[in-house]
Amino acid sequence: MKFVVFSVIYFVAVILLAHFFAPPGYHWAQNTMSELASQGHKHKWIMQAGFIGFGILLNVGIISKFIPAKRIIYPDVLIMVYGTAILLSGFFCAEPIDKSISYSLTEARVHSIFAFVAGISFSLSILWYLILSPNPYEKLFHLVFLVLTLGSSMLFGLSENGVIGIGKGVIQRILYSTSFIWLLVGQYWRLLQG
Repeated sequence: MKFVVFSVIYFVAVILLAHFFAPPGYHWAQNTMSELASQGHKHKWIMQAGFIGFGILLNVGIISKFIPAKRIIYPDVLIMVYGTAILLSGFFCAEPIDKSISYSLTEARVHSIFAFVAGISFSLSILWYLILSPNPYEKLFHLVFLVLTLGSSMLFGLSENGVIGIGKGVIQRILYSTSFIWLLVGQYWRLLQG
């Protein structure tokens, strides 16, 4: 539990720090957190360390739950896939905001693939917990966060394609906030249940 909490605190701290070193033209409401680690950006390593560190700490936290339980909690395996995908996205950078900077389209696509895998595995983990929950309040908790996660993911896609006028940076921060709250509250809830 401690590592899961620390992973979220660490990631939020790095995200906030990376904003002080954002590339020229970056605006938090319009640009993604991945663009804080975009190719060609001098300080991309800060956000890369955030992605990589979050993935490592989250997975250590999940594994540390398996050991005392002496069993694998299968929905948490999907959270580990989420953490691993976030970690791997830190090794492959998004395309730069400044389109005049040369970059690797392959690297940008690989980054996007890992981000997509993270989102899918995270959503499936919430769904799995929803299905397995014995308590109606817990089911409601997971259902609300599944709807919030899927809804903000859809809004992100609409924003990215210019269908809606809300900045994708705003939507992505809502999505990350939703996931962090679910991780923290959900882990605490499961800890109380033994």
